[in-house]
Amino acid sequence: MIRVAIADDHRIIREGLSLLVEGTDQIEIVAHASDGAELIDILSETEVDVVLLDVRMPRMSGFDVLEQIGRLGLDVAVVMLSMYGDPVYVSRSIELGASGYLLKNVGQDELVRAIRKVAEGKTYFQPEVSGPLFARMIGTDAQGPVGEMTVEQMKILQLLADGADNSEIATSLSMSSATTKAKLRAIYASLGVQRRSEAVAVAMRLGLIS
Repeated sequence: MIRVAIADDHRIIREGLSLLVEGTDQIEIVAHASDGAELIDILSETEVDVVLLDVRMPRMSGFDVLEQIGRLGLDVAVVMLSMYGDPVYVSRSIELGASGYLLKNVGQDELVRAIRKVAEGKTYFQPEVSGPLFARMIGTDAQGPVGEMTVEQMKILQLLADGADNSEIATSLSMSSATTKAKLRAIYASLGVQRRSEAVAVAMRLGLIS
């Protein structure tokens, strides 16, 4: 069962999101919070797998909450929620460790898909959000989503940034040379690049790696 907490200062949003996932197999809403401070208290007392977190709230913003989650080392995946897909907000969310970003007009199917993806350790950024972000970061007119990066792909990107070659990546992640090459090709395709230097540059600009 995926245990979900919803944090938003508008009750109608909290209840609306709850209704969207109500009755969904293996997803349960376990808590509601009206601000960031209340959410942190809930996370310290309640087992939660995924948080749907409003970007702008009183007392503690969504960004403040992300920072606190990081400081406390809480094991929870966070999907940011906003009325607007501002690339600056999205980039900041990624930098602070968010696993996803959705607009508040998200439909039921996509909301459920996002919750399932981040609960699996993957990322999910709504295409309406990731396309403009990607275009802004690399200075192109790209419109499609960056892609759903897995934890393993993030590790490979970080190893690339650290200067590891294919054999070192294979050794570090206990995979064959052929598998390493295949995974690198998949990462390049997801980021829309053709070589490792470009992949590192784009991933750093997107805040996916440091």
